[in-house]
Amino acid sequence: MMKAPQAWALAVRLPDGRIHVERHEELALTLKYPWARLPLVRGVVALWDALSTSYRSLSRSAELAGEEEEKVSGVAFYGTLAVSLLVAFALFVWLPARLAGFLVDEERFRLLFYTVAGAFEAAILVGYLAFIGRMPEMRRFFQYHGAEHKAIAAYEKGLPLTVENVRAQSAYHPRCGTSFIAFTAVVGVFIYSFFPPLTVAWYWAFPRLLLIPVVAAVAYEVLRYSASHQDPFSRFFRWLGYRFQMLTVREPTDEMIEVAIASTQAAVAKGPSEAAPVA
Repeated sequence: MMKAPQAWALAVRLPDGRIHVERHEELALTLKYPWARLPLVRGVVALWDALSTSYRSLSRSAELAGEEEEKVSGVAFYGTLAVSLLVAFALFVWLPARLAGFLVDEERFRLLFYTVAGAFEAAILVGYLAFIGRMPEMRRFFQYHGAEHKAIAAYEKGLPLTVENVRAQSAYHPRCGTSFIAFTAVVGVFIYSFFPPLTVAWYWAFPRLLLIPVVAAVAYEVLRYSASHQDPFSRFFRWLGYRFQMLTVREPTDEMIEVAIASTQAAVAKGPSEAAPVA
C-alpha cells in the first residue's frame, strides 16, 4: 500500500501471479481541513489517517488473496482499533512504568524513573518485534516493508521506477512508522516526567492515556524535522529510527519490488510531482 496526499493505492500479487492494482481517490485529512495542518495537531490527524487507510488496505488485500470472504465493518474496525490501543497502552506504557517502580522511587527521582521506564518500554518493543519477526508470514511482511521503502526512495530521487533502480536504494527510510514508534518512547520519557507521581493505579493510568495523542503529536514533529535536517539532533534520531527499522525491514525479492513499484506508480499517477508517498 502506498499513500499519497491525493489518493492511496494498493497492489496485490494474486495467487495466479498477476499483480492487481487499484487506486482510491481520497484526499488526506491534512488537505481537507486547514486546521489539520497545524503543528502538533497534524501529527495526530496523520496518524489516524494512516491507521485507517492501513487497516482498510490490509482487509482488502486479504480479500483479494482469498483469505477473507467478508469485508470488515466500520464497527468492527473501530472496535479492533480501540482494543489494540488499550493493549498497546498496557504493554508499552503501564507495564514499563510498573517495572520501573520496583527499581526507582518515582517521587524522588522523576526523570530517572521515566528513563528507566523508557528503557523497559524499548526492551519490550524490541522483544516483541524480534519475536514476531521469526514468524514466516511476518518475515514476508517485513520484506514487503523494505520494498515499499526502496520504491519511495527511488521515486523521491526522480529515478525511473525499475526493479534495478529500486533494488539499489536503502531499505531504511527516515519517515518510517517504525521510527515513529521509537520516537514516541523517547518523547514519552520527557512528557510524562512533568507529571506528579500518582500512586492509585487508575488515577495514574488515566492522564497518561489522555496524553497518548500529545506524545504522538510531538513524536511526529520530531520525525518530520529529523527526516529533512542534518544537525546532530536529527542525525541522532534518524540513527535511532534506523536501528529500530532493522527489526521490521528485510531485503525484498524482485517480485516484491515489482508489487511496490506498481503501488507507487498508481498512488502518484495523477498527483503533482512533489506529492511523495509516505513510508
